[in-house]
Amino acid sequence: MRTAIVTAAALSAFSGCQRDRATKGEEKAEGQQVTLLVAGSIAGMIVPCGCSPDQLGGLPRAAAVAKKLRASNPKLIFVDAGDLLFEGTPRGQLREQHELKAKALARGEALMGAQARAVGSRDLALGPEVAAQDAEGVPLLDAGGLPVQGARPGIVLDGGAAKVGFFATGLGDASAAALKARAQQLRADGARFVVLLYQPKPGGGPSAQRALSLAPAAKAAASTRSSSAIATIWPPIPTWPQPPTSPSWRRKAIPVAAAARSKSARGRRRRCAGLLSRGEAGKKEALQRFDERIARLREQADGAPPERKQMYLDKVAEQQKLRAEAAAAVEQAPAGAVVATATFIPLDKNAGEDAEAKALVDRYDEQVSAINLRAAQMQPESCPAPAPGEPFYIGVSDKPKGADATCAGCHRTQAEFWTKTGHAHAWNTLVKIKKDLNLDCVQCHVTGWQQPGGVCRIDRTHVGGPGLTADGHKFGVGRQDVQCESCHGPASEHAKDRRATSRCRL
Repeated sequence: MRTAIVTAAALSAFSGCQRDRATKGEEKAEGQQVTLLVAGSIAGMIVPCGCSPDQLGGLPRAAAVAKKLRASNPKLIFVDAGDLLFEGTPRGQLREQHELKAKALARGEALMGAQARAVGSRDLALGPEVAAQDAEGVPLLDAGGLPVQGARPGIVLDGGAAKVGFFATGLGDASAAALKARAQQLRADGARFVVLLYQPKPGGGPSAQRALSLAPAAKAAASTRSSSAIATIWPPIPTWPQPPTSPSWRRKAIPVAAAARSKSARGRRRRCAGLLSRGEAGKKEALQRFDERIARLREQADGAPPERKQMYLDKVAEQQKLRAEAAAAVEQAPAGAVVATATFIPLDKNAGEDAEAKALVDRYDEQVSAINLRAAQMQPESCPAPAPGEPFYIGVSDKPKGADATCAGCHRTQAEFWTKTGHAHAWNTLVKIKKDLNLDCVQCHVTGWQQPGGVCRIDRTHVGGPGLTADGHKFGVGRQDVQCESCHGPASEHAKDRRATSRCRL
C-alpha cells in the first residue's frame, strides 16, 4: 500500500454541543465515542518496494493493524476514503499487471473488514465497470464521478456507542441543497455523527472545509489529499487544518476534521466549534518518530564519505527544529466542542504482517511474474536500434565506440565508490524479494529501461556487459542496477566528447 499511515479517529461529542431533542435512534451526546479506522489514496500501491530500510506501508501491515485494533474494539468502523485501485491509467504492458493488483488490493480491504469505500477518480481509471467489479462485497459510496453500478449515496454504520453516517462528494457538482439533504437523511436514518469523505477533482476543486460548510448536518470531514498530513510525522496543528486549493497527488495520510451545528436551550442555532486533535499519545508518538529519524540521520552521517557528511548533518538540524516546534505546540479545545482525536498509525515493521494478507500478496506476485515472463518472451531480444543522432545507453562495463576504456575503466574512483552504494545493489534487492519480474519495480532497478541501448525485456536485464567485480560480488551486469547513465544520461553523448576520451587515453 502506498499509504504509509492509516488514521484512527475517535469522535467524541460533549454536552455543550448536544441538541435539545435527539433525532431518531440518537442518544444524548455526552460521553459518546466511536472509533474510525480510515485509509485513503492507496493509489494502487500494494507493498513498498524495499529500496530503503525504513519504508512504510503495505497491505500485510495494514491488515495486521486492523486486526489488532478490532480485537480490542469489535465495533471499530473501517472505511476507505477512495483512490484505492490505481495510481493513473495503466497502459501497454502494465495494464494487465495493474488490473491484477487492483483486484488484490480490493480483496485485501475486504479481508480487513472494510465497511465502505468512496469511489475516487483513480478508482475510475479503467471505467465504472472495473470499479464495480472490484468492489469485492464492500459497499461503494458515490463521490459524484462516473456512475458506478451499486454505488450508494450514503451509509450508516454501527460504532457501538453511536451510529455513524458516511457520504462522499467532490468529483461532481453537487449543490449545497443536495449535500445538505444527503447529510440530513443519514441523521434521519439514525446517525449520531456524519462523516464526509471528500474527493477533490483532479486538477483542483473546492476544499474539504468548503464542502463541509455546504453540508451543515455533517459533523466531520475526511479528505484523501491535504497539506496538513505528512507521511511519517503528525505535524503540530493547534487549529483547523487548511486543505489546499489544488490537490496534491502524493499525500499519504488522511486528516479528520470535526464540525457540528446544534440548538441551544432556547432553540437558536449556533455554530459549535470543532477541533482536530492528536491527543497526548499522538504528540508523544510524533516526538518519538522525530527522535528515531534524527538518530538514523546521525548514524548515516557518521558512515558517510566526507563530501556527503554535511548533507546528513543539515538534515539533522532540520529535523531538530521541526521537533522543537512540535514539542512546543499546545492544543486547546473550545468549550463544548465536537472533537476528532486522530492518531496516525505508521505502517512500519513494528506493525507486523497479517498472514492471510501476505499470502494474498504472494499469490499476486506469482501471477504477475508468470504473466510478465510470458509476455516478455514474445518480444524482440533487444531494444530498437537508435535513430541517427539519437543518444543510446552503453552500460558501465562496455566500451563506447572510439574509446579505449569503459566508463568504469576511465572513472575508476567513481566506479569504486558506486559499488559501495545502494544503487549498485538495486537489482539484487528485487531478486531477494522475488520482484525481478515485476514491471512496477524493474524499470527503476535497471539502466535505460525501454530506451535505445538499454533493456526492453525483463528476462534480458543481464545482457550488455560483464559488469564490475568488487569484494567478490558482481555489480552492473548487463543493464542491471542503477548505473552511471541512470543519473548522467546515455554515455554515447559523453563518448562524442573528444576531450573526455582523450583524457581517458592518457
